[in-house]
Amino acid sequence: MPQNVEKVLDHENLFREPEYKAMFDNKRSQFEFRVPAEELAKQIEYAKTWEYREKNFAREALTVNPAKACQPLGAVFAAVGFEKTLPFVHGSQGCVAYYRSHFSRHFKEPTSCVSSSMTEDAAVFGGLNNMIDGLANTYNLYKPEMIAVSTTCMAEVIGDDLDAFIKTSKQKGSIPAEFDVPFAHTPAFVGSHITGYDNALQGIIKYFWDGKAGQGTALTRIPNE
Repeated sequence: MPQNVEKVLDHENLFREPEYKAMFDNKRSQFEFRVPAEELAKQIEYAKTWEYREKNFAREALTVNPAKACQPLGAVFAAVGFEKTLPFVHGSQGCVAYYRSHFSRHFKEPTSCVSSSMTEDAAVFGGLNNMIDGLANTYNLYKPEMIAVSTTCMAEVIGDDLDAFIKTSKQKGSIPAEFDVPFAHTPAFVGSHITGYDNALQGIIKYFWDGKAGQGTALTRIPNE
């Protein structure tokens, strides 16, 4: 197997190994009731036709964004859109297990996400130590090029300061000072996954636009000549 103590791969890369590709092919052929590829291609082409368009416009009732999930779910979705970026959720393991399960089921492929694994002691005394250890483990085990941090209910209720926690983690040597760790506060009891996606994306953009949280030269826009 490609996974061992000397070579720890995250799910995105691990499941691309030959052993897992064979396992997934076997699962699709024996357990999934998939339509033939020709039928799937036929339906895709039909969805582009004028007839299909008119059928959709003829509907009298429409629900926009019917699914309403929590903010951190949207934050994780935003983070995985950036190359070699690992979502880091400051909260309990149970929350992150749900996010990974949700996206893996939806997209039919593995979704990577890590947690600071906050428990009862962190709920009382704060999750700084969890952040310090969690960022160190994430950086050293998975070797991402960026870690995007968001929060859950537990971290928000007790008022953990992500900006201060990340800076302290860098001072403690968990991650290099120049390493990119954008963040966003995404309380799960406010808004929805749409709100969380927007907040996480805003956090990443502001992080780089403002000069990597004050650690580098601020970005400047040069008008077209």
